[in-house]
Amino acid sequence: MMKINNNSGVALVITLLVLALLITVILDFNLGMRVEAKAAANFRDDTKAYYLARSGITFAIELLEEDKKTSSQFDSLNELWAQKVPPIPVGDGYVQVEIQDEDSRININKLAAGFGTVTGDNMRAYMTRFLEQFELKEEITDSITDWIDADDIERIGGAESSYYESLEESYEAKNNLLHSLQELRLIKGIDDDILTMIHGFLTIHSDGKINVNTASKEALISLSEELTGDIADEIIAFRLENPFQQVVDVKNNISISDHVYTEISKFIDIKSNYFSISSTGEINQSRRTIIAIIERSGTKSKIKYWRGE
Repeated sequence: MMKINNNSGVALVITLLVLALLITVILDFNLGMRVEAKAAANFRDDTKAYYLARSGITFAIELLEEDKKTSSQFDSLNELWAQKVPPIPVGDGYVQVEIQDEDSRININKLAAGFGTVTGDNMRAYMTRFLEQFELKEEITDSITDWIDADDIERIGGAESSYYESLEESYEAKNNLLHSLQELRLIKGIDDDILTMIHGFLTIHSDGKINVNTASKEALISLSEELTGDIADEIIAFRLENPFQQVVDVKNNISISDHVYTEISKFIDIKSNYFSISSTGEINQSRRTIIAIIERSGTKSKIKYWRGE
């Protein structure tokens, strides 16, 4: 039998070690290349998805501006901008766009000072009627008002800085307008469940009046103690076929008294100037969403809010 001498054995071991190291390096290199390639592909797709989402925002703004040119007297849910559309294929991805009317919602930034001929007291009564539909307490209205008004005078059910500074994680009352509905979570009496419940009915972007052609049943009922669910249903059914083209059309076509019409007419409009746009671009495994709120006034829309997700 042939024997391997010590030198040959050492050489063989060294050779095997070198070979093993080379294989490890090659495998690590290949793995690194695959990881880098995947990361590059993900970055590419993520960038494409973002620009798909941006293109959706641009499309929505153009659609709203064209709507104003062709139908400037009123805005309703019958119009093209308000329709649900399926995802739109673009290249090897797609974009999905949804437009909602911010003027269909209650502007809680108006609770302190009101707007036009609507006083702060009028707005707070309106907000309280809204909250009652969800079995929520009037104190929430007071707390929101204290949060946004400029003074440190605490309302009966409200809270100013003295309350917030007593919390374990203390902070001060803002004493200024809300910049995001998510700020409501900081306010006394509002938790995550309540915020989720009421979020879709509220806005901080509008002139204050609500569009009776697009408002929810909940927002309509909140206009007056005497505006019942049946009357709100009547408004919604009528506008489906015949959108209100003047505010007085509500008085002429809906079963409400002159007293109720006088009460609600200062709260309502038939046109909208503020819209929220949600645009999602998706390609392969990458998905990007942009939320924008625009003011459609004059000849050019203004972007009031922009958030990428």
